[in-house]
Amino acid sequence: MNTAYRLPEEFCTDRFLVRRIRPSDGGAIFAGWAADPEVTKYLTWRPHTDLSQTEEAALRSHGEWENGATFPAVICRRDAPGELVGRIDARPVGPRVSYGWLIRRDQWGQGVASEVVHWMIEHALSHPMIYRTEAACDVMNTASARVMEKAGMTQEALLRRYLLHPNLSSEPRDAFLYSKVR
Repeated sequence: MNTAYRLPEEFCTDRFLVRRIRPSDGGAIFAGWAADPEVTKYLTWRPHTDLSQTEEAALRSHGEWENGATFPAVICRRDAPGELVGRIDARPVGPRVSYGWLIRRDQWGQGVASEVVHWMIEHALSHPMIYRTEAACDVMNTASARVMEKAGMTQEALLRRYLLHPNLSSEPRDAFLYSKVR
């Protein structure tokens, strides 16, 4: 098989339905997390102040899927597929896939990210052209570090001045790099 890695447009884990972001998801994303300063604290973008920002982002995310450079998806509970509880992105580059995610604040601590990230890692590493999965988090983001550990990743490195989190600082911050390889 020489085909490029692609995430399925929809898949299920034990408890969650994960699907490609739709332009119509903008309102739910804005209400769920895009405007929440706690959820966006460790992200590379500032909280949205207007619904139109989120609608534009949802439209852009939907379109990014087509070229295969990134696969932005929303996470829903299987028993409530209309209720968005988070987002995850898979970004394949050559023989590796990098991940980023966020979970709605009222869903924190319920294993949402751990379950979905674990599924995505296993899916990627089952592809014959993918040998490495990875994610990075701010050194103070202990929740994301724990997600990566629960998903089977191992901390590889401390990356100095690596991530810019405008909600915390105007300068790049240190990050931990985690990976799982085959």
